[in-house]
Amino acid sequence: MKLGLESLHSDELAQAGITLPAFDVPAMRTAAHESPRWMHFGPGNIFRVYIARLAQDLMNQGEDQCGISAVVPLAPVELDHQLAAFDLLTLGVTLHASGQTDFNVIGSLSEGLAYQREDDFARTVEIATNPTLQIISFTITEKGYQLTKLDGSYQDGFLADLEKDPREQMSNTMAMVTGLLYHRYLAGGAPVAMMSCDNFSHNGDILRRSVTTVASEWNKRGKVPAEFLAWLEDETKVSFPISVIDKITPRPAQAIADRLTDMGFTDMSLDTSTRTPLAGFVNTEPAEYLVVEDRFPNGRPALEKVGVYFTDRDTCDRFEHMKVTTCLNPLHTALAVTGVLLRETTIDAEMKDPALHGLVHQLGWNEGLPVVVNPGIVAPEDFLREVEEERFPNAFLGDTPQRIAMDTSQKLPIRFGETIKAYLAHPELDLGSLTAIPFVFAAWCRYLMGIADDGAPVELSSDPLLDELMPFVATVRLGDAESAEGALRPILSRPEIFGVDLYTTPLAAKVEDLFTQMIAGPGAVRELLNKEFAR
Repeated sequence: MKLGLESLHSDELAQAGITLPAFDVPAMRTAAHESPRWMHFGPGNIFRVYIARLAQDLMNQGEDQCGISAVVPLAPVELDHQLAAFDLLTLGVTLHASGQTDFNVIGSLSEGLAYQREDDFARTVEIATNPTLQIISFTITEKGYQLTKLDGSYQDGFLADLEKDPREQMSNTMAMVTGLLYHRYLAGGAPVAMMSCDNFSHNGDILRRSVTTVASEWNKRGKVPAEFLAWLEDETKVSFPISVIDKITPRPAQAIADRLTDMGFTDMSLDTSTRTPLAGFVNTEPAEYLVVEDRFPNGRPALEKVGVYFTDRDTCDRFEHMKVTTCLNPLHTALAVTGVLLRETTIDAEMKDPALHGLVHQLGWNEGLPVVVNPGIVAPEDFLREVEEERFPNAFLGDTPQRIAMDTSQKLPIRFGETIKAYLAHPELDLGSLTAIPFVFAAWCRYLMGIADDGAPVELSSDPLLDELMPFVATVRLGDAESAEGALRPILSRPEIFGVDLYTTPLAAKVEDLFTQMIAGPGAVRELLNKEFAR
């Protein structure tokens, strides 16, 4: 049994308990090719198993076609190995905490394109210039929106793009997108919504800033007219709605691949030839939220019928604040850095640990909730309870602290810094009373030593600031408290990491003290964790 268009017409998948698209996939693809409504950049796992499934759910209800043209911006291998090999179908595997597993063939992609291939680039331009196109969406990670290096200077690839004709192929993703918008402008300038679905604050605003920066630089060089910039800045022509997405989607798991093989699939093995494993399936949890600012100047599919919340900017902000700064993401980071130090292998295993569970509980209920504003979509208490009791303990999801620990330096200012700022802004709240947040900061500094709690080296997850930060703690030694004196100041004093200079708050001293306790010797992190948070 294989996943492909041919298999949709056989009984094998249905007999195996796999739900199939309820619409004619080839007919949808023909209609979408002629009248595209939706193009997406970065068809990775969360897109394939969630965003693409939303489009499928809508078409399953009999709504008009909203097939998605999926564009891989940089590495064509991702298209070939993850989409084209399966006729653009994806097997969604939803793992419930009860042990139930749902299997769903997702067939809402109308075409798959690799921007870097000349023919595919030409087709991408055709789609971008079609007046029927309503949405260009993105899941390209925060790095995909960047134009600059860490020192603030423009990236080399982007500098090269600035010297090109804007209608040519580009190497920087934001230059690609702005170039396609220029094509659309030249073709009559039909309205379009640019919808970022990446998991960071005010994603649409960041997308807008990057696109207008590219356009401004081209204008300075005489490559695009000022009228193009005015078109980009006209909300009735080009909108950049913000969104908040929430669905835990780990990398494809070997255990799932093995299970699918046992079910009779012959094409569900993991492809490990790339930096991250590729597969024809995506494993995920059942919980999901997508909250979108409702600004779509050329119309949109009626995705509110399948669970998407379309609302105003303030509601998006409140939901994001609840999720990203208090009720989910900070808890994830706490489990990630501490879990790596303790050599934990999965998030659900950590939640069985009384001390780690206690850390999460303290962080969410006692330190986070006091600064949360109810977004109205879901009560913060209910959201937090679902995270603590169902989502994180889901033993079948198999998510890892190592995955969550990636790019921690980029996550801290939002996941914790906003809470610190909220405490500072409210006289009735005592920043000095916090215990979990300074513990997490100290654990992260301890993590930067690259030594696990057992005293042996541990591999750290990728992070753009690792090479810069690790030397500050390189001379710190287990069992030598004096070696830690002053070591953390270059780290804790950086507001771009923590949201504020921690030395302007009571937290720096607490972090330094906790860090000193954590380097007392092998097992010190565990001892302190048990003392502070065991329930």
